[in-house]
Amino acid sequence: MSYFPFFIEIGQKPCLVVGGGVVALRKIEKLLPFGGDITVVSPAFCREVEELTGIRRIQRKFQPQDIEGMLFVIGATDDEAVNAEISALCKERNIPVNIVDDREKCTFFFPALVKKGEFVAGFSSGGGSPLAAQFIRKRVEEAVPEGFDKVVETLSNVRERVKAEIPDIKKREQIFKRIFALALEKEGNVSEEEIHEILRKEGERNG
Repeated sequence: MSYFPFFIEIGQKPCLVVGGGVVALRKIEKLLPFGGDITVVSPAFCREVEELTGIRRIQRKFQPQDIEGMLFVIGATDDEAVNAEISALCKERNIPVNIVDDREKCTFFFPALVKKGEFVAGFSSGGGSPLAAQFIRKRVEEAVPEGFDKVVETLSNVRERVKAEIPDIKKREQIFKRIFALALEKEGNVSEEEIHEILRKEGERNG
């Protein structure tokens, strides 16, 4: 069965990671750029997890009530019984759960990510072959042009303005294409004057 790739906002949302070793560290590091409210529960933490900022550490064994109210849960312990308990509890409560390296106990998987500012691409093999997902991720990351984060930011900043000034959807799409092409050419460094000129010319064509 394939998995649908939802993109979900996790900023300031409660997320739980159970485990304090290097496996948990890798998951936490993936989450941190997205601003989740991350709680990490473990009897002990490796040095790298101890040094992380932006997370809440609770130093004790996992307890069932830890999952309450969580947007999702990650089990990253080396104790199969604990991981199985986490998975079962989450499935009973319909809380998305990822148990590291145990496909059958997961209801979601971590994608291999390419992140450039607000642009995010994720690749998954449904847990079947993380190496395959990493292979594609690397190829895509190499193909992303310099300044692509600024390109996306430029389009995002003018989106509402273009929608307000150009009611016709087809004409609006053409303007977005022109701005996108210019932003790609200039690695995102498009001035307000250049945006205004594109809109002015489109207005003249329709005048």
